[in-house]
Amino acid sequence: MKKNYRLWPIFGPIIIAVLLLIGLFMLPLNFKVSSKTLKEAAVSLDTATFKNQFLKKQALETKKTNYVPFFGSSELERMDRFHPSVMAAKYHNYRPFLLGKKGAQSLPQVLAMETILPQLKNRKVVFIVSPQWFVKRGITPPAFKYYNGDLADFTWLQHADPHSAYDRYFARRLVRLLGPNDRVGQMAAQIAAGHKLTSANYQWISFQRKFLIHEDQLFSRFRPNENYEKRIVPKINQLPKHYNYQKLQTLARGDAQRQTTNNNFGILNNFYSTRVKPNKTLLKGAEKNFSYLKSPEYSDFELVLQQLAKQHTQVLFMIQPVNSKWADYTGLNMQMYYQTVRKIKYQLHQQGFNNIADYSHQGSTPYFMEDTIHIGWAGWVKFDKRVADFVAQKNEKPVYHLQKKFLQQNWQQLEPTQQNLKAFSRE
Repeated sequence: MKKNYRLWPIFGPIIIAVLLLIGLFMLPLNFKVSSKTLKEAAVSLDTATFKNQFLKKQALETKKTNYVPFFGSSELERMDRFHPSVMAAKYHNYRPFLLGKKGAQSLPQVLAMETILPQLKNRKVVFIVSPQWFVKRGITPPAFKYYNGDLADFTWLQHADPHSAYDRYFARRLVRLLGPNDRVGQMAAQIAAGHKLTSANYQWISFQRKFLIHEDQLFSRFRPNENYEKRIVPKINQLPKHYNYQKLQTLARGDAQRQTTNNNFGILNNFYSTRVKPNKTLLKGAEKNFSYLKSPEYSDFELVLQQLAKQHTQVLFMIQPVNSKWADYTGLNMQMYYQTVRKIKYQLHQQGFNNIADYSHQGSTPYFMEDTIHIGWAGWVKFDKRVADFVAQKNEKPVYHLQKKFLQQNWQQLEPTQQNLKAFSRE
């Protein structure tokens, strides 16, 4: 007894702290965050926000501010004064909520949506597609794990249906990307095999989700709040007082002309100096064997479409161009590139996703692009107008007709010739 009494001062406070922490995470919470915090989160491109739920959910449920999710990747980080977040803050009645940065391809975007599916129902979103996602092996395990969040995994597992071709496909991808020793991967393997999870699995998933939701609510309130003030406000003040598309295009081309003086590719000076020039000799002809025509990414992309279709979400897709001068230098086959875009658009159109801003042929338009594969300046101005028109349109329930054949390997490997596409459409 005396021995136990002596141990209590050492271990007692630790036990109490652990119990209090567990209680804090498990008790019902009803936190709200300020509009300032949401404004910061919307432009943070923060990985934690991307992975989890609280800030995204709060923003999309806020009626006073019309947040529009922008799903994309590294192009969202190209924040000149014509970036959609800056233009919207100055001129429009909506605010982009940016979700994605470098490496955030289709599967990370599926999981980013997973925790906010009710908030995507019957609303408008923007989804930016990069043909460079569609490489031979698709997203790599390290890139996927970087964006993969436990809360999204457990949310998906809680309702995954082993009878659904979409869920079985996603489960196989999770097993492949997470590995056999991962707990989520092990449960996904059961779904992939067509088996329902056990009651013990569901109890564990429920406990983990509740803990993670509370953790997300607690710590989302304490993230740094400097993104909007540093990234957006100074640029807002650099825009004309009133919106004029032609004037903005002229200003954008002027900015680009002044900021692309140290190279012949139309690339931002700093990007060229730090990212291109040091490797320029090695990069000459380096992309001559690249191909985006055959990739598991096409079926991963189908999971994105399924998520959006389930929620009757109205989507504006944007397909990015590639800098034509840079493509010529690196040897990228532009016919292959255009065929890739054709394949992506076929997959969209065949299932009723017809709202597409296809900029794939704008790669030679002066000052449309900021660097080798990302739009900027005049490109952002053009895209901003397309988004503003899209948001202003009357809400209409879209009609989608999903086709499970886009999950099949023969679609992933299909060369998109007219003959092949005709044959595929008859399957």
